Amino acid sequence: MQKKKEKELIQDIKTIKNKLITKEPKHFGFKDVLHSFIGSLMFGITFALKGLLVEVAVLLTTIQQILIVLSTLVILTGEIYFFGYTRVKVKKERKFFQFWIKRLITFYLIAILVSFFIICIYGLPNLPKIGNNFNNIFKLVIVVSMPSAIGAGLADLVKRYRYG
Repeated sequence: MQKKKEKELIQDIKTIKNKLITKEPKHFGFKDVLHSFIGSLMFGITFALKGLLVEVAVLLTTIQQILIVLSTLVILTGEIYFFGYTRVKVKKERKFFQFWIKRLITFYLIAILVSFFIICIYGLPNLPKIGNNFNNIFKLVIVVSMPSAIGAGLADLVKRYRYG
């Protein structure tokens, strides 16, 4: 009887340690998507309304747009790996690619949607510099998507693994 209680106590301590200290990532779900939307919106609004950002976006070349997208994907990969995957205990059961790809696609898609939403709701396409030109709107979405994506990843991953 004493041995059984000791085993239960040890198991309880391991469970508490995992929940409070280790904070191993759970599977990606709807709540994570909501956290990402909020983070993306907060970061996106902060940057979208900067006048210089609009001027810079219009002047971007295709190469610069590609570099922004690639940089965003690299930053998101770093967030996903360092804030999330490093805490996975049994890496054989949860492969990095699966862990990474669903978060990367979700965070970046959310960032694009939120960026487009922010740009449209504030009427930025009506600015003379943008001129309702699809190419300029696309450039602005790409520019705003970088901070939006960073916000999407941080909101979900930091809240989840830092604070509970």
